[in-house]
Amino acid sequence: MKLASLRHGRDGKLIVVSRDLTKAAEAPVPTLQAALDNWAAAKPKLEQLYRELDAGKAASFAFEPAKCASPLPRAYQWVDGSAYVNHVELVRKSRGAEMPPSFWTDPLMYQGGSDSFLGPRDDILLEDEDWGIDFEGEVAVVTGDVPMGTPAADAAKHIRLLMLVNDVSLRGLTKDELAKGFGFLQSKPSSAFSPVAVTP
Repeated sequence: MKLASLRHGRDGKLIVVSRDLTKAAEAPVPTLQAALDNWAAAKPKLEQLYRELDAGKAASFAFEPAKCASPLPRAYQWVDGSAYVNHVELVRKSRGAEMPPSFWTDPLMYQGGSDSFLGPRDDILLEDEDWGIDFEGEVAVVTGDVPMGTPAADAAKHIRLLMLVNDVSLRGLTKDELAKGFGFLQSKPSSAFSPVAVTP
């Protein structure tokens, strides 16, 4: 199933998108956050509409990614994990930092800003080129509530959606910001997401 959000207020207007990405239909749930908050009830309704849309049995309109916000325009939490250790090693080396051996077994994670995500066609604004803007293509995993202490073997049960993300970093600000000991904030502006979120 493919879901998207049209630009509308701060949380968008949820739509269901056809498999071939050509058509869309208004969802029976107002926003993706509302669907996630009541996933057990919302998912079957959204899946039914998705099947009807693909079969040509639902009222539809042309899907236009340029009119979309991020599928989830803002979220309660955004946690970025570095699963590709070679990349972490290169980034740390570029700012003169050693990579702790534990990174090979204990992934690096940070909590980033989630109050405002960029849509798939939004401009990524930069105040000063000396800030060293950098982009990383990543996979975003949207989960439901994950109980504390969930075993790794059970984690996939909590995955609701997958998206692509263009993770934005300001490398010129990173070194000084991390030296303060509190982590990323100003060096990690809003990231941009794919037009649709898909169920696994």
